[in-house]
Amino acid sequence: MLPEHVPSAKIGSDQTDQRPGEAEASEATETSARLRAEQITVLVAEMQHSSDISTFFIHAVAAKVGINPTDLKVLSILSRQGPLSAGRIAELTGLTTGAITFMLDRLEKAGYARRTRHPIDRRIVLIELVPEPLQRATGSYFFRMAQATSEAVQHYTDEQLALVVDFLTKVNAAAEEVVKDMDE
Repeated sequence: MLPEHVPSAKIGSDQTDQRPGEAEASEATETSARLRAEQITVLVAEMQHSSDISTFFIHAVAAKVGINPTDLKVLSILSRQGPLSAGRIAELTGLTTGAITFMLDRLEKAGYARRTRHPIDRRIVLIELVPEPLQRATGSYFFRMAQATSEAVQHYTDEQLALVVDFLTKVNAAAEEVVKDMDE
C-alpha cells in the first residue's frame, strides 16, 4: 500500500482518483478478464462443433447399419455401462419406458441387444448388448473415429491428457444435470 502523502493521479474522462500503478493493474485485470471470456466463448463454440460432428457421425453410422440414431446411442450406453433396466435407460435418455420397450424390440430383432433377468432379483428385466453383431456392423466406423482421435492427441503429455479427461468428465457431469433439469 502507498503512503498517505503520495498524491493520487487523475486519469480518465471522469477524473477518477487512482494511485500510480492502480490504473495499469485495473487495465491488466480487465484485459485478462476479457481474454478469459473470449477463450471460454471459443471453447463453447468448439464443443458445440464437436457435438455437431458427433451427431452427424452417429446419424451416418446408424443409417449404414439400418437402425435409428437413438437406438445406436442406447447401444453405446450399454457398451459402457453394461446391462441396464428399461427404467434406468429411460432416466439416462429422457425416453419413456414405453419407448424403451419398442426400441428393445427393434434392437432384439436386429440382433444387437437382448432381454435378460437380473442375476439376483429375477423380477427385474435387464437390457444387455450383444456385442458381436454390433461390432461387425459398426466396428470399422468407430475404429476409424477412435484412431483419428488418438492421432489428434498424440502430441499431448500425460499430464495434459489427464487435464482434458478431467475437463470432459466435469463438463459431461454438468451437461447431464442440465438434461435432468429439463425433465422437471
